[in-house]
Amino acid sequence: MRYVPEKTTWFNDNIEYLFNEDIFEYDMSDAGMSLIKEFKLLPQSKIEELSKLDKEKRHIAVGCLQRDDGSFSSSLLNKFAEIRKIFMQTNSLQDNEIISVKKDAFFVTRKCNRVNFGKIKFNIKNEYSSYIRFPRNKNIEMYYHNEIDIKGLGQLAINRHRIYWIYFIRQYISKMETKDPSIKRFMKRFISDYKNGNLDEEYYIEFNNLSKDYNPLYNLQNLLVPLTQIVLKEIY
Repeated sequence: MRYVPEKTTWFNDNIEYLFNEDIFEYDMSDAGMSLIKEFKLLPQSKIEELSKLDKEKRHIAVGCLQRDDGSFSSSLLNKFAEIRKIFMQTNSLQDNEIISVKKDAFFVTRKCNRVNFGKIKFNIKNEYSSYIRFPRNKNIEMYYHNEIDIKGLGQLAINRHRIYWIYFIRQYISKMETKDPSIKRFMKRFISDYKNGNLDEEYYIEFNNLSKDYNPLYNLQNLLVPLTQIVLKEIY
């Protein structure tokens, strides 16, 4: 499915993983306020009032305005779509170069030269070397460069899995980046221990945003099966 800028969130169906590749996260700096200023979406007096607030308070204030003023909320969302379109077109981004899109960010496989659009600026927020998405697990995404940035899990879930699944997947990605043939033994041993119940209990807690239920089948189907399928495709 092709990306259209009206979509606030988009995942490239043709890219479920990348290893040892250049990945750049372009993030719109102070997105809501930058759009408000550039397109004059509020009276100048209100813009000046918001500008005096620190970033966190300003973000909350803009959110309250969106909640209370449907017309303003619609205008702001339309301008988000417009600037996403401008960013894509001026940088000649093709779908096969876009990994995913968030409301105010692009994850792409090459650098973009055009990043300033009036008061709106896109910055490289992060650079990564690998990426995995789990379509069967609500499109949880993992962006890797020494550490893992996870999209689709809240902080409580991340903390719960940090020294278990997240540590395991860090090891997995590190081996995949170098096409280490030992990853086949690594996966076989881990799956055997998993199926035999030899791992810490946290490995059997559902790897999702709730991360509450003990459900060994869930992680087998939604994590271990797709990770194994990747190995079988990429490691000969």
